[in-house]
Amino acid sequence: MKPICKTYPNGSKEWYLNGFLHREDGPAVEYVNGTKEWFINGKYHRADGPAIEWSDGGKEWWLNGKLHKEDGPAIEYNNEFKEWYYHGKYIDCKNNQEFLRIAKLIVFL
Repeated sequence: MKPICKTYPNGSKEWYLNGFLHREDGPAVEYVNGTKEWFINGKYHRADGPAIEWSDGGKEWWLNGKLHKEDGPAIEYNNEFKEWYYHGKYIDCKNNQEFLRIAKLIVFL
């Protein structure tokens, strides 16, 4: 089955499959302002990049509905705000080097 595209009067588009936001070959939501959101079965999901690309350049990485990125911050906003998440769990750290050290420990627990 192919997702059905719903186009709004303002030009924004959403793709649905079985009542859920869903698209495998691109973003499931495309806003007129340039923001894009990737969904699979109603959950934020993108394995090869950020699942949310904000029009101002901010990015969020999601995998199966959970904030997740293995090699850097899962949230990056243009004001240099960053947060690290590993399989939906917030990792309190100050920089990427600290996150990678903590992530290695998590894998062995």
